[in-house]
Amino acid sequence: MSILVRPPKRKLDEIEGLEQSNRHSYSGHNQYVTSNTYLSLDSDSGKDAGHPAINSYPLAEHPETTGESSLRELNSNRASPVSFDGPFQAQRNFAPNASIVLVGIRGTGKSSLAVILAATSGRRLIDADRYFQQVTGRSRATFKKERGITEYRQQEAKAMESMLSEHKEGWVIACGPGSMERSGQMLLREYAKTHPVIHIIRDAESIQSYLQAWDTDKVCRFLELSGPIYRGCSNLEFFNVSETGHGDPTLGKNGHHHSQLELEVDQRSQTFTPFLTLKRLQRDFVRFIASAIGNATDLSNQHAWFPLSTQPVEARTFTYAVTVPISTLFARDLNIEDLESTADAFELKVDVADNSSSRLGLDSALADRISQTVANIRRNIVVPLIYHVESDVGQISSATPYNEPIRRSPSAYLNLIQHGLRLAFGFITVDLSYDDGILSQIIASRGSSKVIGHFVSVQSLERGWDDPVYLEMYERGKRLGCDIIRLTQPAASMDDNHAVQRFRDRIKALPGPQLPLIAYNSGPLGRLSCCFNPILTPVTNEALMSEPQAKKLPCITLREAQEALYASFALDPMQFFVFGANVTYSLSPAMHNAAYQACGMPHVYSLHQSPSLRGLNELVANPNFGGTSVSLPYKTEAIPLLHSMSPHARAIGAVNTLIPIRNLEDAALISEGSSLYLEKSRAGPIKGLHGDNTDWIGICNCLRRGLSPANAIRPSSTGLVIGSGGMARAAVYSMIHLGVQNIFVWNRTYANAEKLAYHYNRQNLPAHNKNAPTSRSKVHVLHSLQDNWPANYNLPTVICSCIPAHSIGNQPAPHFNIPSPWLGSPTGGVVVELAYKPLDTPLVKQMRALSHRGWVALDGLDVLPEQGFAQFELFTGRRAPRRLMRTIVLQEYKAEEGQDDQNAIQSRLESLDGQPT
Repeated sequence: MSILVRPPKRKLDEIEGLEQSNRHSYSGHNQYVTSNTYLSLDSDSGKDAGHPAINSYPLAEHPETTGESSLRELNSNRASPVSFDGPFQAQRNFAPNASIVLVGIRGTGKSSLAVILAATSGRRLIDADRYFQQVTGRSRATFKKERGITEYRQQEAKAMESMLSEHKEGWVIACGPGSMERSGQMLLREYAKTHPVIHIIRDAESIQSYLQAWDTDKVCRFLELSGPIYRGCSNLEFFNVSETGHGDPTLGKNGHHHSQLELEVDQRSQTFTPFLTLKRLQRDFVRFIASAIGNATDLSNQHAWFPLSTQPVEARTFTYAVTVPISTLFARDLNIEDLESTADAFELKVDVADNSSSRLGLDSALADRISQTVANIRRNIVVPLIYHVESDVGQISSATPYNEPIRRSPSAYLNLIQHGLRLAFGFITVDLSYDDGILSQIIASRGSSKVIGHFVSVQSLERGWDDPVYLEMYERGKRLGCDIIRLTQPAASMDDNHAVQRFRDRIKALPGPQLPLIAYNSGPLGRLSCCFNPILTPVTNEALMSEPQAKKLPCITLREAQEALYASFALDPMQFFVFGANVTYSLSPAMHNAAYQACGMPHVYSLHQSPSLRGLNELVANPNFGGTSVSLPYKTEAIPLLHSMSPHARAIGAVNTLIPIRNLEDAALISEGSSLYLEKSRAGPIKGLHGDNTDWIGICNCLRRGLSPANAIRPSSTGLVIGSGGMARAAVYSMIHLGVQNIFVWNRTYANAEKLAYHYNRQNLPAHNKNAPTSRSKVHVLHSLQDNWPANYNLPTVICSCIPAHSIGNQPAPHFNIPSPWLGSPTGGVVVELAYKPLDTPLVKQMRALSHRGWVALDGLDVLPEQGFAQFELFTGRRAPRRLMRTIVLQEYKAEEGQDDQNAIQSRLESLDGQPT
């Protein structure tokens, strides 16, 4: 039986009757709250507590407002757009638990996003349409029909005012069409002074496909009309990127359109894996919210699987920002992930003209285009985004010489910058050549975005970097409240490259704390200065080499900059290893060596097999030793040899990564045990070893990837770990990190499972999930596979098998399956099978047979590159080329004799991306 109960498709003239019949379903106290009407987000009693339960109709948009009637209703509000006096001074500094409002037209996915946000943030969900029905006893359509439009607007204003005033903390509020009325706009503008009010938009084709009304051109016109209204009363904006390549994922077998979240819960009608669609949307939106609100804890949790994310990009040495013009992205279909690969930041250069009247703000169509482009970039990268608006725009006109730059007016510049602030970038640049009034206004409304004060001299000054203008601009940016200063001029000679280094030294010598400085020369002669600029050096990508010179792109690639550092002896080639008793099968050397080559680093990763731990001495004696992966049986044996350990390795009680310590003074300053603070790519005598563990990151990432939003971790969620060895320890730790409160362990030897449970229960580790209560996770032991699942606990939705699937010595292959009664979760779940010899294990076959019930299976070939990305970052201090490393693992995999895994490998290679969970 389907989890969802869908209504039959109704004609528009039957909708009124549907609303009337459902009116009493929501007449109880607070029945408009999601915990009673959409998802059981807050329930925590009984076996099925915490699992989604749909009461009467789909999650997305209400039947009363689908199709033509929805657009007619929204269209009828076009008489109410308001021209407010003065610009909207948006605020973007919010209390951590401030309620979040979503606004937008029907068909944008607003309701599904509200449910996702409530499920992942711990907030409760309130729907404006249901709230109106609750307080009036009538739906909007019925109220208008019975009372007339004037009284409806009065009642709508009262309902909206009470809804916003009574729910200021801990809520997600999905607004209906009433927010387009004049009174609604005024209420939202006031609310936006202290709360996030997010305008949700989507492409016209997807909206038209969902609503099945009007044609795409009419939807486009309506978006253009409604856009300024919603932007006038919101302070943030999120573009919902629709998936492609799977047909229409919102169309059911009976032709009825369902929300993305509904499909996530009910997979029976799907031929593709739903988590690949909605999971991306969930990831995008949760990351956007964390960035927009500026919650450091949320941001840290979002990036915990990337060690480099624990350090601000401006605090690391030799970091790079790939510069990409938005005009190029408008004109060419480029692979965003390839553009970003190995970079530390992605700088979007807004180099297009806005032809709208400055009085009306940014042109609505251009604003939509920018928002969609930013959303597409975000979907494909993991690094911070920099938003840079060019102050000069090259144009051809009769009034100016050929292609001579035309300077943007202050109002046009401000319009583009303000739109960028709505999109919650990690960094935003401000051109220091504009006056203080404009810059102060931008910086005051930056929210959580860091500001880069930017100044470029169009031509080399007579005194070069000794000209007082550069120091003046640095001090001015500091005074205005910038976080970073970026200064550049074209190089006239090679001497300019030495001059800019002297300028950096001069700034460093100033008394008191100084802002991070980006200073370099542009043009071919300035490439040397780019190589030695320490932070966020602008670089280009091979795919952009054909761009015209007028776009003023950097003249050096990231790989060229890295190669120059090693060729000039600023950095040293290092040697890395995988160390263990039997490592001949390891795929790590091929994966890491390919990554080094792609990044322009002359490092080498080799096998080092040893029958005893003493073999580690040979590695440490090597002055170019950069680090080693640690394999069995030395993951625990190596611990007594360590000078320091990361908190993760200490909690797990095992290490799989060793990093050399060459300066004990630096080691004493290691923050939270992270080896990232140790000097990278510098040879010399080794004074100690630092231990870390990335096995848990590989498992945790795969669990995240397979967890659908319907299975978001809640206080009632449970996990199951099979095995009790070192990888089982990492699996338990990954579940604790995710916030799973009750974790069950089964192992063939019960005593070993008890030891594992005791190891964690005595530590009392905190969860890192915002939804988890203050109580700690508890590890339980299961006696037998024949036992019923423990009473009073939900069936597991997070499972990890940590036992081999092949024969070892005289022991036959275990042919392990999970007892069917334990797999009764109504929403399925995720299973990570660490074994990949063979690839198609009995457990993987069992879970694939249950895919129609929502179960997703991942294997060891998914885990290996995930932990490898983290290991690469710990070894090198650089971003890993994720898709390349995944590709190498799959290409190098050799199936066991008699196993036909190559078709499965080829299929995975064809659909590969490098994205995180």
